[in-house]
Amino acid sequence: MRGASNPMIVPALTVLMAASAPAAGPAAPAQTDPPAAALLFNEQDLMFLDHMTVHHEQAVVMSRMVPERTGREEFVRFAGYVLRAQAAEIAQMRSLMGLAAARGLPMPDHSPDGDPPMAGMLSSAQMAALEAASGAEFERLWLEGMIHHHQGAIDMSQAQQRQQLANGRRPYGLAVLVEEILVEQRNEITQMRAWLEEWGLADAP
Repeated sequence: MRGASNPMIVPALTVLMAASAPAAGPAAPAQTDPPAAALLFNEQDLMFLDHMTVHHEQAVVMSRMVPERTGREEFVRFAGYVLRAQAAEIAQMRSLMGLAAARGLPMPDHSPDGDPPMAGMLSSAQMAALEAASGAEFERLWLEGMIHHHQGAIDMSQAQQRQQLANGRRPYGLAVLVEEILVEQRNEITQMRAWLEEWGLADAP
């Protein structure tokens, strides 16, 4: 009869298909991703955040000295900008370290010490001299000190970029922050050097 199936064909096909199917082997091990914390920051990243926070804190202290020790409005505005920018970056760095701690990453336990505690920072004697000065002397000491301070931050940021490049990484939030520090502080150094010349402070003893 047209269209009728041969009842002997179906069982035969079933046996043939079963025989041709590949034998089931042991289950492949499941691919496991590395812990999320391991992808976030490495030891050098956390050290940079810890040290740069201390570095920025001194810049904030220096910037707070300016309004009472100079009559130059542009200088006061500049110091206010530096203060706000550095304080905002401190908050950002502390937030990143808090995120790392929440993921179980060990925090650096060897904070910088010494006098000064790291390259680019002013010593306690330099900070005392700055605090005691006013007028043109303060302006010179502050500008020279902050140029030195900014250059230290640039050196630290460049070292951080080199280790990121060597490891093929762009740490969350940190890579962009490093780039911003480099751009901002280079621009600010240019402005401060221009003022040293313009205000006749560059050749002062």
